[in-house]
Amino acid sequence: MTDHPTLGDFILGFEGLAIMRAWTLDPSGVKARVRSIVEMTGRLDEEPWSSPVVVGERTVTDGYAEWAAVYDAPNNPVLLAEEPVVHEMVARYPAGDALDAGCGTGRHAEHLAAAGHRVVGVDATPEMLEYARAKVPAARFETGDLTALPLPDGAVDLAVCSFALTHCADLGPPARELARVVRPGGHVVISDAHPFSVILGAQARYRAAEGRGFIRNHVHLASDYLAAFRAAGLDVVRCEEPLWGEREIATFEFADEFPDMLDAAVKGMPIVIAWELEKRA
Repeated sequence: MTDHPTLGDFILGFEGLAIMRAWTLDPSGVKARVRSIVEMTGRLDEEPWSSPVVVGERTVTDGYAEWAAVYDAPNNPVLLAEEPVVHEMVARYPAGDALDAGCGTGRHAEHLAAAGHRVVGVDATPEMLEYARAKVPAARFETGDLTALPLPDGAVDLAVCSFALTHCADLGPPARELARVVRPGGHVVISDAHPFSVILGAQARYRAAEGRGFIRNHVHLASDYLAAFRAAGLDVVRCEEPLWGEREIATFEFADEFPDMLDAAVKGMPIVIAWELEKRA
């Protein structure tokens, strides 16, 4: 028996979550999940459930350097849930000067450039920026940190920041920087891992060359975001919270074997939180 958590252990965690969600409202569902757990415990020594899931924590730059080559893979449920919401938010604003802060591989920079914006992307990970430059040759990309963006005050009309604030222990400094580089009356669109998911243990997990790695997500409640935005001079226009749906659930590597369990565990739970903000004039 390995000392590392295994894929089977991971499945049992989902079963437990499904039980808690059904505990009061669906007694027969609880019993069905318990029977599934009993059956699963008899298979924990079998492949693939006995395979150790070796997860090591990485710094933001080291983790995203390892993740860069496959970050845009189509089986990332968080990106599937997030992109339509962010695209709809930024579509409300005319083409102008736009920032993709924590741009990664340039997902949003590419979308902004295609919409006619003059785009600058900033990221701390050179490997991510290499993919971004190849993907969006029309944009300008700079190495930089969310707490010290390499742009002057009021440089852009619109700033997008995707899945980056969740890695910051303190929301205040990056929120102030995003507000600083946006012109008065300009807008900021932020997406992050939903705090409910992070409370349940969701980290930025990825497959590494050996085992799996993760970059730590910090728990930021909605009230934490609101306090940081208010202090930075950003007013909330809208907040959206996409939910786990069939498309996102289908990305799990064991989705075909445990469809009922995954539906019971996560379907309808929030997966992403997205904020549309306006800088006070």
